[in-house]
Amino acid sequence: MLAPAEFLRDVVIHPEFQGRIIDWLKPWRLKTYVDILIVVDTEISISPSNSFGIASVIELLRSTQVGCMKFRVDIALRNTDPFTVVPTPTATQAKYRGFRFNSTSGGADVIAKYEQIWCFGFKPGNTGNTSDVPIDAASALPASVAELNKLDQWMKDRQGGLFGTGDHHFLGASMCRKIPRLGTMRRWTNADGVPPIGGPNRIDTLRPPPPVANFQAGGPSFLSNGAHQGDLTVQPIRWVTWQSAYWAFGLRKKRPHPVLCHPTLGPINVMPDHAHEGLCVPSPNLAANKKFKSELEYPAATDGGSKPAPEIIAYGSNLGSDSWNFDPSKGAQAARSNNPMIAVYDGHRAGVGRVATDSTWHHWMDVNINAIRAADNDDWKKISRYFINLAVWLNPPGFSTKCLYLSVAASHFESVGFQEFHPGASTLELGRALHVHLTRLYGPCWVTERIWEAVFELKQIPARNLIDLGKRFAGTSITSEDFEEMALGKMVEATMKSADALKGGQANAFKVLAEPEKLFAKPLAQAMAALSKDMSQQMKLDSLVAKSFKPVRK
Repeated sequence: MLAPAEFLRDVVIHPEFQGRIIDWLKPWRLKTYVDILIVVDTEISISPSNSFGIASVIELLRSTQVGCMKFRVDIALRNTDPFTVVPTPTATQAKYRGFRFNSTSGGADVIAKYEQIWCFGFKPGNTGNTSDVPIDAASALPASVAELNKLDQWMKDRQGGLFGTGDHHFLGASMCRKIPRLGTMRRWTNADGVPPIGGPNRIDTLRPPPPVANFQAGGPSFLSNGAHQGDLTVQPIRWVTWQSAYWAFGLRKKRPHPVLCHPTLGPINVMPDHAHEGLCVPSPNLAANKKFKSELEYPAATDGGSKPAPEIIAYGSNLGSDSWNFDPSKGAQAARSNNPMIAVYDGHRAGVGRVATDSTWHHWMDVNINAIRAADNDDWKKISRYFINLAVWLNPPGFSTKCLYLSVAASHFESVGFQEFHPGASTLELGRALHVHLTRLYGPCWVTERIWEAVFELKQIPARNLIDLGKRFAGTSITSEDFEEMALGKMVEATMKSADALKGGQANAFKVLAEPEKLFAKPLAQAMAALSKDMSQQMKLDSLVAKSFKPVRK
């Protein structure tokens, strides 16, 4: 855990107040670093000198800050070496060699140090074998039952977040296909129906560079992976609505899942393209047992509601051979518009960690993103934000909300606090000012998710009721944003008196703030009560208006 002096270095506050705030927040021992372990088969490079790897993503994670949150990344190589630990690895060096999920160091489980584990699997290799036998061959280093049990326990005890991906055929299956939830959210094997590298059933998402013209009418002879997977032309993706809200005249505002939400550019609607991708699974069997022991793959909700299930948050598409000539070695393919591309599972309601998966690691590979990254255009800003959003979303409960709590406290000493927070302001005025401030800094999806996470974590509403609440929003002119402003206003009021005393330098007039979980539980409860009352009144009013309305006769 970090003392206030440590995490306040990441908040822009006038130096005059720095020392006072450290005293003010003494009980807030927050951890603002997230530790991520990236596990790779050795075929996937971690060095910038080899473009068939993820060095750019690793560098991006290490250099990015979201709110008060930063990311520390260690790399583990899954190979045949004896297990070794490098105490101070370089930026492009693995900390662990010969890694297994049940590896120990100093008598402790290695994975216990991490909030998240990201898996990029390659084995059993790019063989095109129609049999799945190679997946479990000893040379492919398949995840053992002992490893899977250790990882399964980490997902329960730590509620750690896990991401994993492979590519077409059975690439990555040896490491990933039996991992709880991950193994059923994505197609990993021939038996699963994973797309092959060639033939009509492959998923070739390559897009031609502009000007867009029929290649058969005089352009290049075919869409080639070598020529086109690393250019600046990206593939469009279709994001799925995660949240919608009433707007004027019957219109609705829609948002994607937070993983696909850019703070300023809107929905993340592009990905790098590639000549053969995998697929996610739209509706896994929620009643199935794990692949390594007799226990349900998907646990029941801890609050008695419906069982949490994975969801597809983005679909890809591919061009058909009627319009384009593809690499002759891969043959023709049909056009498809609904290829499940990104899947997520929110396990927090079930007492386990979150999980995410992608149809292919080519969305992440240097060979696919280097040119886009160098251009630093809007496409790169969106694609790179997808990586960062995953790192925020996969956190165990409590990690991401800590930055919301700190942002509320710090706001008293930023421009919004000095200009907008005053005793005569109403709760909604305070909340609206802070909502605008935080949205400008972190984007609307960050604000929404942090507030609703706090409501759930502080047990102000059973998670099973959140879906019902969303349906009730649909029947009124009240939006989620209205509640967010009320909640933030209540949180500002809970800290205002003490903050004002601190601003005035009244050393004896202010008290240190209670731990945030205690400090903000009551304000959020008050906001929930106000929301319930307003929604009931609004529904009655809407019903009365509907009954009294008389259509104009023609």
